[in-house]
Amino acid sequence: MNGEVLLRGTGLGKRYGGVIALDDVELRLSAGEVLGLVGPNGAGKTTLVDVISGVQSANRGELTLNGKALHGPASKRAKLGLARTFQYPQLALGLSVRDNLLLGRCAVRQRSLGALIAGAFVGIFRPPSRADVAAVERLADELHLERLDRLTGDLTLGEQRLVEVGRALGQDPIVMLLDEPFAGSDAHGIAGISEVVRTVQRRGHGIILVDHNVDLVSMLVDRVMLLDRGHVAFDGDPHECVVSPEMQRVYFGVVEADDDVA
Repeated sequence: MNGEVLLRGTGLGKRYGGVIALDDVELRLSAGEVLGLVGPNGAGKTTLVDVISGVQSANRGELTLNGKALHGPASKRAKLGLARTFQYPQLALGLSVRDNLLLGRCAVRQRSLGALIAGAFVGIFRPPSRADVAAVERLADELHLERLDRLTGDLTLGEQRLVEVGRALGQDPIVMLLDEPFAGSDAHGIAGISEVVRTVQRRGHGIILVDHNVDLVSMLVDRVMLLDRGHVAFDGDPHECVVSPEMQRVYFGVVEADDDVA
């Protein structure tokens, strides 16, 4: 890490009626840093990723990317250098693995990934350049993806996650947001996604990694942010987080003796 802050969130808040999903969240992500975002179900992890990527709007607070205000829809933020994956892969299941990876390469030159996918289905997908095809072949080799002519809809969930992560990497993002990328993956998929994380880090870009597997996250990240009911309960060293009182309380309901009420 070189200390340069790529992404910053200040006072981020999100409500759904009377339910507080994010409560005054402070966030920073530096160049070359991998930030792990952990917490139990309902902690606000995916909501925070949605707010950053533009899928949802915060009720209050500010976001900046490279020091500039980050606002507008997801398509606009993608063009500024944000790429993300979803809890449930968002792929063109009727297209091949190769074509899905090509979508990532071409998305940076289109108004939005959704428009590009729609164009592919109605037959107006512009033929890819040789450079794009070569880049996708290199990307597939890096991810150990084989048989690129397979329909994406025929893949296992773990394989689809690997394709989606590869598509995001093909956009050469400044910041990549990975929402539970390891769920349903076998050892091969975990290794491939882990290599993507290392690749983005080597490029000096940033990653926010969301996953329930705290042990796996701890091995990959530089810093962990623990969310509890929408607020930040811990932000710091991943190994310290695992043994912290905050982690014990949030995940296991352990209350320190001084806090226990007789």
